Amino acid sequence: MSREYNVAKTMTSNYSSVIGKKEPLPHPQNCKTECPYGYGRAFCFPCMAKIMSEHNAAKKAAASNA
Repeated sequence: MSREYNVAKTMTSNYSSVIGKKEPLPHPQNCKTECPYGYGRAFCFPCMAKIMSEHNAAKKAAASNA
């Protein structure tokens, strides 16, 4: 790419500021796929319950093996 192309591209790009715009809705970060529960919340409780039950089962298995 030429310098002129890069300068022209930079001068004509329409970048917008995030100042003054609404904050995006938080969505669950603990789900592997997009989850219908929990929009507006940081955690999805049905998926979190599943994760915690798996964690507790693994913890019990490790305790019984030791």
